[in-house]
Amino acid sequence: MKKLKLSLSEKIVIFLNEYYFGYGALYSISRIISGSLIFIIGLNLYANGNTKFGISYSGFLVIFGVYYTLKSLVILLTKKSWFKSFDLDYSITPEKIIIQSDKSKSELDYSELDKVLKRKAYFALKTKSKQGIYLPIKNLEFEEMKILNKLQN
Repeated sequence: MKKLKLSLSEKIVIFLNEYYFGYGALYSISRIISGSLIFIIGLNLYANGNTKFGISYSGFLVIFGVYYTLKSLVILLTKKSWFKSFDLDYSITPEKIIIQSDKSKSELDYSELDKVLKRKAYFALKTKSKQGIYLPIKNLEFEEMKILNKLQN
């Protein structure tokens, strides 16, 4: 078994890549553009609004636009436990992946994987139960990468 330790910065980079680019083009466009667009619409409605409802609705749009634009930063600041470092021992065999921490051991058969996606710096393994396992390419050996490349969808 090999040791895997992801630093805080590596976990944050993986989170941001998956948040903005991990769910397809429509989600990427939505997460990148929508917040700013809602903010601009709110400002425009405030400047051109002539009713109390229009002006109050514009305030809601401005606040929501700022929130949606900064949502990834809000998640990073409020969900610090997601990014804590812990050591994992892992082994990738042709039949399954074995992941072991201090307190638990999991064996994941490849039939339980829904998707195996190769990103620029890591492999994203998505299970049928919507859990994600992220393995940095720099920590993988050639044989392990060969196995994961065969599993790609």
